[in-house]
Amino acid sequence: MKPLFLVTVLLVLTGTAKAESIYCYFTEPFLTVTYNSDTNKVKVDSPQDGSVELNGSVIYQKGGLLKISAEGVTQYLEVDLTKEGSDGMSDFVYPFEGIINGTLYGGCETDSLKRQ
Repeated sequence: MKPLFLVTVLLVLTGTAKAESIYCYFTEPFLTVTYNSDTNKVKVDSPQDGSVELNGSVIYQKGGLLKISAEGVTQYLEVDLTKEGSDGMSDFVYPFEGIINGTLYGGCETDSLKRQ
């Protein structure tokens, strides 16, 4: 039910003034990746490398996966809408699992569905 809800929210809010964003948190390396559906931008924050914001795209894949990519970057973020995630450092449980290039795992939340 969560996958369908998130996809519906993203599709409905893409054309409205209110943005629905996806926030994913990773450790070792410490990264925060944010996708904003209103601006269609992907922002990557890293303590080592600073921050960069690029044009993004989202593709809904079978099995409850959102694939988020950024223009000019070969790495991509998959958000597994069927699994809960963890940032690896805290006791928070995130509603979704984030995976960068199949090797780095983290936790993701949205404006509507928050970590607990």
